[in-house]
Amino acid sequence: MKTKLLIMTTLAVACAFAFLGCDVNKNANGIKAFSVDKEKQVIFSKGNLQYHPLNNEWRFAPNQTDYIGDANSNVAPDYDGWVDLFCWGTGANPTNVSNDYNDYQIFTDWGRNEIEGNMMGTWRTLTSDEWIYLLDRRKNAKNLKGIAQVNGVNGLIILPDNWKAPQGIIFKPSFHHEQSIEAYRQHQTLTAEQWAILEQSGAIFLPAALSRIGTVVNSIPTYGHYWTSTIDDGFTRCHFYLYSNEAGVGICSPYVGMSVRLVKNL
Repeated sequence: MKTKLLIMTTLAVACAFAFLGCDVNKNANGIKAFSVDKEKQVIFSKGNLQYHPLNNEWRFAPNQTDYIGDANSNVAPDYDGWVDLFCWGTGANPTNVSNDYNDYQIFTDWGRNEIEGNMMGTWRTLTSDEWIYLLDRRKNAKNLKGIAQVNGVNGLIILPDNWKAPQGIIFKPSFHHEQSIEAYRQHQTLTAEQWAILEQSGAIFLPAALSRIGTVVNSIPTYGHYWTSTIDDGFTRCHFYLYSNEAGVGICSPYVGMSVRLVKNL
């Protein structure tokens, strides 16, 4: 009975904050921040970035576990639906499906657009160095990340600085020893109710939201790829990747469609 009451109370608080339009990393105890440098902290957007081509409208996914998936194959300037896999730096041209490297010489941050009423430039894309610091170099970093299946969705959980476990929640950090779809569930599984409590404590979830080349979507949810704002050389761009057995930064061709998760500086 006590557990049920705790879950209902937490959900009520979460709904109240959603109604007020608060960021996912804010709760009754204040802002839940993530260090991405020795002297820099950010908060994450409430979900992956999404775009509606026909309406020219940007939004964040309503829930952190949401992603579009196979429907990204419909990407086109006149598509009457949402997409969330973008080629590198296409903040001004989100439906670009070109495989010509010359079309990706200039990075236009998706955060330069108006998103859900936020002023242009409110949000931004992390650099590769900031992802590395967040994952591996901030204080207690190894205990502040771990893969999971959340309400049936595979992905990576990242916890804020100075995180404290909510009552009744056990978080298992780190990764599985194998790379597979099943490994996320085997490592740790969270119900919608359990995730609501963990989310309210400041946790973010990055779904293993696939990738796209042209209009072809890899529809097996074994990994997630998220763009950074960093150029590695004239032909490759840096991205953050997550698998069931590891997460880090790598390089990739700029014409690959990947997820985007924006942040706001504190």
